[in-house]
Amino acid sequence: MNTIQELLKHYIESNGYTVYSISQRSGINRTTLQKVLSKQRKITKDLYDKLLPFFSLSPIDKEELYQAFLIEQIGMDRFQTHMQIKRILEMSASTLYQTEEAPYDAAVSNIESWSDCMLIQGTYQIVNAIYSVALKNVTTEEQPFLYTFADMSHPYASIFFKPLYHPAFEPLHVKHLIEYQKTQIDGENYDNIHNIQILTNLLPSFVAFPGTFEVHYYYSARNRFKQLATAFPYYVITNTHVILLSPTYETAMILSDKAIHEYYLHNYEQLLTRSNALTSGAQTPLDLLNVLNGVDPSLNYPICLNIQPTIEKYLTPEMIDKYMLESPYKEAIRAKLLERISQLTKERHTILFTMEGLKLFAEEGKNVNFPDTLADRFDITDRIYILHKFVEANQNDSDNHFLLLDPAKIHTSLNISIAFAPPSMTFLMLVRNDGNSMILPLEEHTLCSSIMDFIQTLPEYGFVCSIEETNRYLTEEIEQLKNQL
Repeated sequence: MNTIQELLKHYIESNGYTVYSISQRSGINRTTLQKVLSKQRKITKDLYDKLLPFFSLSPIDKEELYQAFLIEQIGMDRFQTHMQIKRILEMSASTLYQTEEAPYDAAVSNIESWSDCMLIQGTYQIVNAIYSVALKNVTTEEQPFLYTFADMSHPYASIFFKPLYHPAFEPLHVKHLIEYQKTQIDGENYDNIHNIQILTNLLPSFVAFPGTFEVHYYYSARNRFKQLATAFPYYVITNTHVILLSPTYETAMILSDKAIHEYYLHNYEQLLTRSNALTSGAQTPLDLLNVLNGVDPSLNYPICLNIQPTIEKYLTPEMIDKYMLESPYKEAIRAKLLERISQLTKERHTILFTMEGLKLFAEEGKNVNFPDTLADRFDITDRIYILHKFVEANQNDSDNHFLLLDPAKIHTSLNISIAFAPPSMTFLMLVRNDGNSMILPLEEHTLCSSIMDFIQTLPEYGFVCSIEETNRYLTEEIEQLKNQL
């Protein structure tokens, strides 16, 4: 990628200017501009804005120039970390599936015919082996499990577990032990990119895997020589087998000897005692309300990313009684929800939300924070009332603002909310393919900090619509609903 200095020099010359002439026309001090172009001084937003009108730029050119400007401001490592998080938000929905059809089209291997020690080659054969053993265990074992110690940043890692995205594996409990990085090594980019790639590979299994799961992590400086020198540094443990994996994930050793199995299982349990919990699986809306209600409103971050605007802020007690369905948790959720509404009136921050989330509420009356088993859909009259409240809040500088993520700039096909509970917990709320949401707490500090940092920077990237644009979309939805009435 070209630097901002290289691009500015190119556009000054290609538009027929010299440093002297463009300084004269723009009112920029010539010495200041020369220092910027020679990297003796960082370009400011004011100087950037003054130069831009003098360049003839296509939309692609303009985006490239602005990205170069941002890299100059925040640094390449931070920019690349942000782009990795952006890729999570834009993850294709086709990678997040759960189907009633056969989960894997290969014939299930007859594991009874396997020897105690068997070498297999090829990623496809390894996937088939993991699938066959897991399927056998869920049909024969009382508490089937699958434990992994692997490099989850590797592109093949997510492939191994796709066959498990099927209702047949609901009894299966999965544990992942992963390595996180905290320091820069080997001249590579900041290691948060490695950590975020792990999250990218795990998200499909979080959304689509029907069983229970937990993820543990430890910190370690990566030692590539040692990793490559070890024939099988990674492994998968099931109730009956140990599957050793090569660094490339293209060769595996399958072991069924009981003594070896006990050794690996004992060793894995010892490692878990020295690790930290990244997530212990999905939580309920009540769990999330408990955590959020315990946060001091003054500690909340100025910008949050939600699937939808904060619908709860404008719920009345009558609406709660109207839409909350009968369940063992109804009174507890009602009390916590009223507490949350009271807290939201004390907060003042900007909620970024997606077009998908807006349409889901405006067209179907769905509040994604609550599964259909807990809450009914809003009727048209109440939808209009709440959408009006968002418009009014945007027009009031002393209230929360609700801004739409620009669908032309960031393609959020993955429905995701991000809530922060200071100082070091992030909640991901993911909409599963059945339309209900799952709430996933993440507890690793550097990962949470990177996600928070990206969310706070979204307006600087130009990914957010203005108040006027957002209100136009909201008003259009209101008019369509009025027509239905």
